[in-house]
Amino acid sequence: MSGAVFTDLYKDKIYNVWVVPGLLIGVTGSLFQGPDRFVESLTAVGAAFLILLPVYFFKGIAAGDVKLFMSAASFLSMQDTLSCIMISFLIAGAISVAILILKRNKQKTIHFAVPVLISALICTLGGGIWVM
Repeated sequence: MSGAVFTDLYKDKIYNVWVVPGLLIGVTGSLFQGPDRFVESLTAVGAAFLILLPVYFFKGIAAGDVKLFMSAASFLSMQDTLSCIMISFLIAGAISVAILILKRNKQKTIHFAVPVLISALICTLGGGIWVM
């Protein structure tokens, strides 16, 4: 995921070479943990896709960001995936407010891979918030 953040920051793109292997490793690894974990992983990936697809259609995030979140969701539970989505949007909002205040640039876009990485680290370390 950190490679995707790097390329997003410096090239404004998230390449599939960063997200597809992560997605495959996450789903395959969950398969070895049992059928329940495999279904949970696929459900989390599908939920991330369905929740973020409308945001993509309204130009809130790019397709690479959706794929990056699906890759992260393959390692997370459904609860952690929902928490990560909420936390990443809160972090992105805070970054946007800081940019508006400090730079007064209303046309500046943020790199959503950074909030995704931070929220995934928070949720992985057990600091997620309860959604349901």
